[in-house]
Amino acid sequence: MKIATFASALLLSIPLSTAAAEKDLHGTWKLVSQSQKVLDTGEVRAGRGSAPKGYVTFGSDGRLMGMIMNDKRPKPESVAKMTDQQRLELFNTMNAFAGTYKLEGNKLTYRFELTHNEVPARASTREIKIDGRKLTMVNEPGPATMDGKMVQTTTVWEKVQPAKK
Repeated sequence: MKIATFASALLLSIPLSTAAAEKDLHGTWKLVSQSQKVLDTGEVRAGRGSAPKGYVTFGSDGRLMGMIMNDKRPKPESVAKMTDQQRLELFNTMNAFAGTYKLEGNKLTYRFELTHNEVPARASTREIKIDGRKLTMVNEPGPATMDGKMVQTTTVWEKVQPAKK
């Protein structure tokens, strides 16, 4: 009985969420899913569609680059025949960024140096959880780039295997 009590006390003293190790973050991650919770209504929506595409890379030098695309985008016939409307829609269906990052426990903070739309006033802090090859990020609340509504975005990534040389 004493052993069971001791074991239970020991298990309860271990934090449920351990801090992410920065070395586990290094590398390239492929987007699996992204959802947004609209804060004033509670609505959960797929902000970039049901099957968005994207990658983010975290370097050991503290730099990151990422790009996310909506699942439905225009498919121009060619660059020469692309219309201004198609260019506008292509721009409005993407998110691209580069900068630096800092990881403190499970708090990941981005410092944007470059963004596709030159609007730096977006959520830059995320709570993260790394579980094997899965990375889940929950952004601090911020305005959605598509419509400006205050949202909290959850993004799930899968670590990409290193390229074969």
